[in-house]
Amino acid sequence: MDQPLGQVGRPLRAITWRSLLAGTLAVVAVCGLTPLNDFVFSDTSLSMGYLPLAAVVVLFLLIVAINAPLHRFAPRHALSTGELGAVVLMTLVACALPNWGLMRFLVPMAVSPFHVGAGDEQFWRAFVALDLPGWLFAVDSVPAGRNDPAATWFYLRVPAGQHIPWRAWITPLAAWGVFVAAMLATLVSLARMVLHQWSVNERLPFPLVQVQLALIDPPAPGRSLNALFRSPVLWIGLGTVLGIHGLSILNAYLPRYFPTIPLSYDLVDVLSEEPWVYLRGRVKRAALSFTVIGVTYFIRSKVAFSLWGIYFLMNLVGVEYRRHHSELTGDMWADQHLGACLAFVGGIFWIGRQHWARILRNALGLGGDSTCRVSFWVALGGVAVMVAWLMVVGVQGWVAGLIVAFILASHLIVSRVVAETGLPIWRTSIAAAQIYRHCPVGWFGGRDIYFAGVFNALGPLTTRDGIMGHTLHGLGVCQGAGVDDRQRRGVGAAIGWALLLGCIVAAAATLCCHYSYPTPPAPDTPPQRNYFGAVRIPNRELAEPLKSFSQGRFEQTAHSSALHTSIGFGVTVVLQVASLRWANWPLLPVGYVTSYGAFIENTWFSIFVGWLAKVVIVRFGGASLFTRARPLFVGVIFGESLAAAGWLIVNAVLVMNGFESRAVRFLL
Repeated sequence: MDQPLGQVGRPLRAITWRSLLAGTLAVVAVCGLTPLNDFVFSDTSLSMGYLPLAAVVVLFLLIVAINAPLHRFAPRHALSTGELGAVVLMTLVACALPNWGLMRFLVPMAVSPFHVGAGDEQFWRAFVALDLPGWLFAVDSVPAGRNDPAATWFYLRVPAGQHIPWRAWITPLAAWGVFVAAMLATLVSLARMVLHQWSVNERLPFPLVQVQLALIDPPAPGRSLNALFRSPVLWIGLGTVLGIHGLSILNAYLPRYFPTIPLSYDLVDVLSEEPWVYLRGRVKRAALSFTVIGVTYFIRSKVAFSLWGIYFLMNLVGVEYRRHHSELTGDMWADQHLGACLAFVGGIFWIGRQHWARILRNALGLGGDSTCRVSFWVALGGVAVMVAWLMVVGVQGWVAGLIVAFILASHLIVSRVVAETGLPIWRTSIAAAQIYRHCPVGWFGGRDIYFAGVFNALGPLTTRDGIMGHTLHGLGVCQGAGVDDRQRRGVGAAIGWALLLGCIVAAAATLCCHYSYPTPPAPDTPPQRNYFGAVRIPNRELAEPLKSFSQGRFEQTAHSSALHTSIGFGVTVVLQVASLRWANWPLLPVGYVTSYGAFIENTWFSIFVGWLAKVVIVRFGGASLFTRARPLFVGVIFGESLAAAGWLIVNAVLVMNGFESRAVRFLL
């Protein structure tokens, strides 16, 4: 699996009426069901991360329930690898839309200021003073918006006898849609431009793509399933994980009769003496994710070691700080992360400088071919539209450029991390506020601060399920399935159709959920629904910065941000230079970039277990045992996904019949 993307099968047409039909059905299902599942029924998301549950289930059903019988009884009508690749691409694109990737935060932006303002008079006065265009919001009048039914019903549900105010949402969704369309087009184009550089020139492993390519490998003539699915080892792994999670499901409703198998450890009491008492809680207490373990098996050993090793090393650094009665605060880590990301982006462009120069020459008609010419101009046009949109709503030009730069940089960083590491769950935490809060307040207007917060929520925060990362991996699957450049127009049209249809369905489903089920008033009130996107994020990203600005100040940190940003930048540069200069250098810069944030805290132990399993297998069994064990880890991934899917169905049925939703955590 440490090879550049290869080809599976022969290059057949990918975009056919069958693949478009299957992809369209997948888009509708993902974008229509995700808000209902994630905001109403369960805390296990259908579209979370870069190996989303929905995509795994769709692929499993296509291969086992549809293609296997066709290969057995009507092989001429079975979906080709190219068609399967196109369906995977459309499904992954859809997974970027209905939850964290977009709609969880986008839809509430048209009403959340009125909900926040109803309980925060200081914010309300500052917000009204902005005099923002009314077409941004789903109310008849901004000054009277706190009492508008479109805003109040969004949080409280539609009263009996009333209807969802669909008409109130047409204008604001269209207005925000201009920016969103430009952003999505730019990020999709960036994915197209970096694919060749990362997969061919730099030979990044794309572990998630390799897993999916192994699944769509066509079976031998006369067979229903390929060699991977015929392997008993795969079904052993799948069945074992399915059984373990099945006990957890039964225990949630019948704890007296069904035990659970512990999948976590808690050493808080054991590590209660100095210096170990200073370790972070996520080191002393951690849980396993079978999906992360399975994916880690397909990651290069050096990369996996860097992920958990540098995270653990940074915790030891924190221990030393605390031993001397100092504290490495979250803000310090955040500034070091910003510096690391700046250096990481610089490394991306430096290493790929010849590729980027070629794209520029092609775009200007000076190169030998037209590769990425359309993608370049689409991306450039998208950036221009985003900056122009921000200026229309009152943001200064240079601030608009800063906002757009952070959006693009955050998606570029996460896409690169996932391509290199295969981490199924990670996002960056950089924000434009880390720059502007160190500038004089007089340089900014209220609208600059307000929209910087808005597009932190709609930019870096969305990279957990980002459209660039999903598109990049979908294109990687298509490339490995034999879809060549002659079909790029059809592939581009399929992406555009998936985005258009997915946005419409996801927006409608999100509105239905919000107007049909009340948003909880507090974070500890179950079920959570979309409290995070509709209440917490507007308070954190919109209200708090705007209130500080209205008082003539920015919230300052107690440490030197410049120092810690420089530390992060310097460490990343050193790691980058060392990894390029010495082949045996054990620590890679990607490990330091990912060492900050809740996502690596949740996954580091599972990465360690997967890395250890791979090291032991290779050490004692060599390459042959490594190859034979691959189906086991694919089965582990499928087992967790199928257990989660089965539970979501059961839980939805129970909730609709009056039972309370029970929390059974499958994916971290």
